[in-house]
Amino acid sequence: MVYARTLVFTVLACCLSAAFAQGTTSAPAANAASAPAPAAAAAPRPTENTAELDEVSRLMRAGKLQEALVLADAVVQSYEDRYRRGKIQVFASRSPAEAQAYLNEMGRKPTPGKEAMEAGVYPSTWGDAYYLKSFILTEMKRFPDARKAIEAAVALAPHNAAYRAELGQLVLKEKNFDQAAKEFKRAETDAREFSPTSVRNRELARALRGQAFVLVEKKDLDGAEKIYNECLKLDANDPVAKAELRYIAQKRAQQQSGAGK
Repeated sequence: MVYARTLVFTVLACCLSAAFAQGTTSAPAANAASAPAPAAAAAPRPTENTAELDEVSRLMRAGKLQEALVLADAVVQSYEDRYRRGKIQVFASRSPAEAQAYLNEMGRKPTPGKEAMEAGVYPSTWGDAYYLKSFILTEMKRFPDARKAIEAAVALAPHNAAYRAELGQLVLKEKNFDQAAKEFKRAETDAREFSPTSVRNRELARALRGQAFVLVEKKDLDGAEKIYNECLKLDANDPVAKAELRYIAQKRAQQQSGAGK
């Protein structure tokens, strides 16, 4: 019997734990008004709104999706109200290095007299709220809304590999394999450079698995096999990589059987 494949590479519990394994900051991590360009990013501080997001996670696991969605929206709105208004650009970062990258990539010095209104880097909890909102909407089969939510998370944290990979997952559901591959490749790059040590291998593996899945869909079994084996170097017990390698072996056996007839 041929192994039945799925677009879901990780169970919900793993995704939720990944969301909260990120280093966050409780106040603006950096702001263009507080230092000369490029501004210096502050060190992480204790988190804010994590209790609410823990409750979102609990509600999701209990199957109370509508309640979870309402609470996730409340956390999102609290950040939007506090930090978005009047600013040209806002970011949500997990680390000083990530925050610094965003400020550097703005590519310009603050306009004199308007620094406080132009840009800032804020807690990653802001992005996590959008991230979990996207999960909830996906579970509710509201895929266009789920994509909007994850795109909002990616806009806040373009170098967050977890957000980027989740966007890739939703693009996969649309069968847009080329765009999905691009998102997963960006997630790989960001995981290697910016993901916190505690979740780097997990986020890297997810990005790699996404790329390999696309290659299988494009019938590049050799390329997919190579990437899945990279996943096993990160985690020798990776169940998805193992299952996909079995699937590839089955496909090759079918091809050889067909060629021999």
